[in-house]
Amino acid sequence: MSGFRVRRATVADVAAVVELRALMFSAMGVAGVDDPGWRAAATEWLRRELGGPHVCVVVAENPDGRVVAGAMGALRFETPSPVNPNGVWGLVNNVATQPEARRQGLARACVVGVLDWLRDETAATVVELFATGEGAGLYEELGFTRTAWPAMRLRLPR
Repeated sequence: MSGFRVRRATVADVAAVVELRALMFSAMGVAGVDDPGWRAAATEWLRRELGGPHVCVVVAENPDGRVVAGAMGALRFETPSPVNPNGVWGLVNNVATQPEARRQGLARACVVGVLDWLRDETAATVVELFATGEGAGLYEELGFTRTAWPAMRLRLPR
């Protein structure tokens, strides 16, 4: 990580965060990555939410000041349960690193920064994420465990 700086993202970083989000979706094989509609919506959402109490993005920038990696944390509020007695969940997502900056510990540093935010500045008691095969080892090293129930999804047409 020599020469790289890890910090919280600001509104000035929104374009770079959206670009990292697109990179993540491409790596996952998600269709529609080049659609400008979701990018515009993500840009608007980040401008509105970044810096608020429910979202934190941690980025790593190279020595030239270019954002090359990042991770996002967000809060989800649900009815309390035996799994999560206060109902406040942390969600880690948008973990991505530009190809030229990989294998330098940047994704780990960004995820740790998001976990620090969740632990120190929120009421979250359980943190979840959806791991790719490539990222699962990192998350396990950080203490995440696999759950018994895989995610299922239903799209509601709007």
